[in-house]
Amino acid sequence: MAGLAHLGVGLAAKSIAPNVNAGVLVTAAYALDIAWGGFFLAGIEQYTGTGVTSTSPYSHGLFMAVVWSVLAAAAARLISRNGRTSLIIGLLVFSHWAVDFIAKPMLHAFPTDTGLPLLFRGSPTVGLGVWSTALGEYIGEYATTLVGFAIYLRTVMKLRKEKKSLIRAA
Repeated sequence: MAGLAHLGVGLAAKSIAPNVNAGVLVTAAYALDIAWGGFFLAGIEQYTGTGVTSTSPYSHGLFMAVVWSVLAAAAARLISRNGRTSLIIGLLVFSHWAVDFIAKPMLHAFPTDTGLPLLFRGSPTVGLGVWSTALGEYIGEYATTLVGFAIYLRTVMKLRKEKKSLIRAA
């Protein structure tokens, strides 16, 4: 799963990208899953389920995660015209792979999960497997989400306070 953990990472990124919309940050953190959805609908990648083992190399492989991260950074650069913003977007896209590397193989949720491929179908897979147990999954998911949300709230409150100070000064 690791779905909530990606949300936490996206929200926490607001602290280093205060001028970027939180929705954009969260979307960047989920980009590999969004790509997976498109590949799934096109019949290129499969859902890992009973009797089916899929490594999702085109959306979640290390090589392709780097490719998607570079492409996302380039697109962000074109749109925002800001190098820092584009770097953050690219890193957020790659953060998805990093979180999944920590989580996978997620044997508690997907007993046939083998981890993340390094390249394409049939290549070696990797992962630390922290989400392999129910306890690991719950702690990983909820702790990352809660910490990310706390960082986001602290950042938003700080930004509002700064904005009020600027308004009073004007």
